[in-house]
Amino acid sequence: MGFIHLIQALSRHRFSWIMLFLLGIVLEGCGLYFQYKLRLPLCVNCVYERAFYLSFILAGFIGFISPTNFLFRNLAILIFMAGSAGGLVVAFDHIASVYQTGFGASCQLVPHFPSFLKLNEWLPWMFQPNAACEKLEWSLLGFSMPEWILCSFACGLVVSLLFFISQFFKKKRHDYGYFYN
Repeated sequence: MGFIHLIQALSRHRFSWIMLFLLGIVLEGCGLYFQYKLRLPLCVNCVYERAFYLSFILAGFIGFISPTNFLFRNLAILIFMAGSAGGLVVAFDHIASVYQTGFGASCQLVPHFPSFLKLNEWLPWMFQPNAACEKLEWSLLGFSMPEWILCSFACGLVVSLLFFISQFFKKKRHDYGYFYN
């Protein structure tokens, strides 16, 4: 029972949420570094993954506002979970499109965002793809960029699920009365 209460306590502290907020900013910054400094091409799956990383920033911000408030905390957890799950799906698709056999690229060249959230029109320098999905020569510790992105979203999903599950347990109360009897 101690592990669940630890996770629950972490979900109720601002430190966890500011770290998620900063993680989202760092991951977005890494994407921009790879795009503009290392000149790696940006495909539509990369654009969608960046959009899902924005959910880390949004969830971190909402959770930071009031982590002890039931509504804010659970809204932040749900946004974090949805963004991680969506990013995981896109990352799987990204890996499949990069490593598939056959002719040509399999991903689209134009992103399809909802009409109320046209990120590719509002921030084209960040969300406008300039290449088809193809295998990158970049790797770190033997893993490609899409594989690292998959790992980041998988870790995010595990943490968000732990945060979510911990909300269903009673908050641990300390009874210090036994010291005074």
